[in-house]
Amino acid sequence: MRELSAVPDARADIASLRAAGWQGRCVRDIAPRPAKRPGRRCCRSRRPEEGTSMLILIGVRNGERFLGPQLDSLRTSGVASWTLWASDDGSSDGSLAMIQRFASTLEDGPCSVVTRHGPQQGFAANYLSMLADLPDVPGHVALADQDDIWLPKRLGRAVRMLNRLPSTVPAFVYGRRFDWGPKPGRMRPSRLPRGRACFANALVENVAFGNTLVLNGAAARIARQAAPLANGIYSHDWWLYQLLTGAGAISLMDREPSVLYRQHEGNAIGAQGSLADWTRRKIGVARGLYAERVQAQLNALQSCSAFLTPENQEILSLFISARQAPWPRRVREMRRAGIFRQSLDGTVGFWGAVLLGRI
Repeated sequence: MRELSAVPDARADIASLRAAGWQGRCVRDIAPRPAKRPGRRCCRSRRPEEGTSMLILIGVRNGERFLGPQLDSLRTSGVASWTLWASDDGSSDGSLAMIQRFASTLEDGPCSVVTRHGPQQGFAANYLSMLADLPDVPGHVALADQDDIWLPKRLGRAVRMLNRLPSTVPAFVYGRRFDWGPKPGRMRPSRLPRGRACFANALVENVAFGNTLVLNGAAARIARQAAPLANGIYSHDWWLYQLLTGAGAISLMDREPSVLYRQHEGNAIGAQGSLADWTRRKIGVARGLYAERVQAQLNALQSCSAFLTPENQEILSLFISARQAPWPRRVREMRRAGIFRQSLDGTVGFWGAVLLGRI
């Protein structure tokens, strides 16, 4: 396999890997190896996460009320050095000043902050703009939200998982989080997916939460190449889950919750755990809101179809055809494409939407 630095385009990377016999695969879980204890006759070797180049992307808009704890939590992320790209999307509060004060506390150490201006076209477009501007040969890339708190060592675990794979193979870590609110004791871990992370699942739901995502350099390079093509998407992390699984990237799940996902009235997308949330979602499906979001993601995926494996290109084509077919054929083609959701209630809701033509 050729090294990424020798190939000018991510699509060429994918083509060269496939020519060598790699078809892409999904992995349910690769646990990080425990650190070895130093022996008496040798010194402790450097842990892999200590030498890793890490870029953290955070979109910011009027986040002053919550941003401080998130920034502070980066210090205990488990990697020795990182660079934070903070893209301010037109804040009218003190968010940018808070980020600059945080940057000044890092002084001349191994961590740094770069501030930039977002396109002011929504949170998804803000993250896409950062992905499109990644270096030609990026290192590991993590995503962060302005109102969360990272739990200690989360990046260190992700790096150890990714570093067990060849650097030329696209891979990403996703994981669980704690959904928590302002009331004391209101905290619950997100569900464990029942099935594997794959393209047939990614077409209809996102289980790779953006605030848990860490991409290796090969996966980040695919995202960099494809981001300028993904106009009008509903959700950047859902698109990343679709793009990377569609391109055959290896998906690694960190079963240990890594983020406190704050629930408040300003969430762009909430955890949706209450009965009221469930009811609102079903009403939205009936009104066609879910179908509109799926269509927005599909438009971007069709623009990025050159990055998908032949198998996943066929699944995408079947899914698009099924959405437009009369209901008996719609059901058959959805089943033929292998489309599924991870939870029982999600599965029931999905097939109900299929029957009603609201998918």
